[in-house]
Amino acid sequence: MSGPRFPGPGGGAGTFTVDAGSTGVGRETWQPFIDTWNDRMGDLYPLPEFTASTVDGFHGTMRSVTLEDTAVNELWASSPLSTQTVGTQEQDLVRLYVGLRGVLTLDDPHDQGGEVRVPAGAYFVHHCVRENHFHSTPTIGTRMFVFPGDELGPLVNGRPRAGRVSSPAGQILMAHAGMLQRSVGGLGPDGAWASRNALHELVRGLILDRFDDREPAFVPVLAQAAKDLADARLTDAELSSTVIAARLHVSVRTLQRAFASLDESLTAYIRRRRLEEAAQALLAPAPRLDVSQVAAIWHFTDGSHFIRSFKKQFHVTPMEFARMHGAR
Repeated sequence: MSGPRFPGPGGGAGTFTVDAGSTGVGRETWQPFIDTWNDRMGDLYPLPEFTASTVDGFHGTMRSVTLEDTAVNELWASSPLSTQTVGTQEQDLVRLYVGLRGVLTLDDPHDQGGEVRVPAGAYFVHHCVRENHFHSTPTIGTRMFVFPGDELGPLVNGRPRAGRVSSPAGQILMAHAGMLQRSVGGLGPDGAWASRNALHELVRGLILDRFDDREPAFVPVLAQAAKDLADARLTDAELSSTVIAARLHVSVRTLQRAFASLDESLTAYIRRRRLEEAAQALLAPAPRLDVSQVAAIWHFTDGSHFIRSFKKQFHVTPMEFARMHGAR
């Protein structure tokens, strides 16, 4: 059977989202998302029926990005999810679940047997030929990817894969998914197709535990993954291009090539982000930190070095910056 198509506006790329924080909670938030999903996806990818307690008690955010025949869905909720009825129609899909918070439990996937738990930091990918029930913990965050089975199915048919998304291939994939969510609205047909193809190759790399770092399409994704890692470790004294390259299983030279087309090197990016975080720390009401403390936290050599670097970026000294913003 042919793979399903998930057309967005114009038939290529699209996104839709519902946020309970801005639209209310329960059914009034849940139903618009489901209606939009069914309108976009039609009968090619029907949703399961959820329990009344799931629908009436929903509080969270749901977002779907569609790229031709592929969908990336992200859910954050402070209410549990549970299916009530699942379809019996035969499917040919590859589904990838990535845990961000809490635990999502798949009930008896056909190619696994028994429950499959996907906690934060883990992933599970399998070839789906029929729907299965699932439920979650009271707080849940997850990314759910849906791919047509013809391309990726042979890699996991009867051999579902599970692992940690902190692997190099996992970090690259998550960086690309984040970029898609931010940029999908501006993608034309060619850009959507290229992003879709890159997403498929990255999932293939996750399944096989390797990816081709020489592939030009992956250059911006590699750079974004490096930035994401750097942002998570800005207070780490050992943070460097060498450390990040090792975490991503690429050479420093490969990482440098990825940043060559950007406005700044990875080293310059780390310095800029540390200064931005230091500026925010100066404005924080508590705890009140002096310049030397902030310099030490963000690993500048000394107070004088921090002041010079800060003034070069913000054109004022740290204390002048704090006074301008009413923090001192």
